[in-house]
Amino acid sequence: MTLAGIALVQAIIYLLFIRAIDLYEREPLRYIIPVFVWGFTVAVVISIFFEAIFAVAVSVVVGAEGVDFLTTVVAAPVIEECAKGLALLIVFAVSYLFARRRGRLQFSGVMDGIVYGSAVGFGFSLAEDYLYLLQFGEEVFVIRRLFGGFAHAAFTSLIGIGFGLVPWVRPLSLKLALPLAGLAGAVALHAAFNFTAFFFGPLAYVLQAVVILLYVVLITVWLAVERRTIREELREEVDLGTITAAEYGILPTYFRRTLYYLRLILTGELGTWSRARRVHGAAVDLAFTKRLSRSSRAAPGESSVRHLRQRIGELRGEAV
Repeated sequence: MTLAGIALVQAIIYLLFIRAIDLYEREPLRYIIPVFVWGFTVAVVISIFFEAIFAVAVSVVVGAEGVDFLTTVVAAPVIEECAKGLALLIVFAVSYLFARRRGRLQFSGVMDGIVYGSAVGFGFSLAEDYLYLLQFGEEVFVIRRLFGGFAHAAFTSLIGIGFGLVPWVRPLSLKLALPLAGLAGAVALHAAFNFTAFFFGPLAYVLQAVVILLYVVLITVWLAVERRTIREELREEVDLGTITAAEYGILPTYFRRTLYYLRLILTGELGTWSRARRVHGAAVDLAFTKRLSRSSRAAPGESSVRHLRQRIGELRGEAV
């Protein structure tokens, strides 16, 4: 397999890994793949076009070295994060429109933001590294794939987090400010990385490692928030008969639920396993929908809560 093929496989593995970390509500591949493709194609074309215009414009007043510095540290972070962030804006808007019909806002929360931000970042990084392979050869390409594969994902995840937190807040000012703050953070982090790489070379990868560690902490905290939300919001659903006490015992804990599924598979109860996964998925959706219905005007609302309760009953084959 060629280096280009290995790099593609690596990017796909990274993408599936980030998606798998979203323990309680994994994003559909039908949303993730187009975002990845946008990063690999549209975002790269936009970036190359506008960065070329910027380089020509500033070359009138500064020398070649100044053009390289300004393009790398000033223009590239702004242009590239806007180009990648546009994909997140589109998928968030589509998710919001579908929520009116399906009763569940697909793009909400820190983990969703990290997943979608990483998807577009992995696509962009892969295309960028292919260009470096053509321009600088295999050695630079291998170093970038080994050490820098998460850089663009880390930058753009801040924009994704900004969008993901929109449904969790009520004031309109915060809804508008959060994505803009995410964009500003992504640009600043991108600029800091490029500045470090421009002057200090490999030290930029140390900065990237520190950022990734901070993301690990953030992901751990947010998964705890989601676990608590499931536990608190589904407590009353046991009394209402929406879920059983046994289901309530395993739903907030990913590993208990996984062991339950594994037992059903190993004992040959594949029909029960398939139905349980769908019921439990709808129950988790119900928990988050109830939480968002109280905290944000963007939430689907009480009608969506009733719809999800009915959906769980239908999945069980019971009359509600």
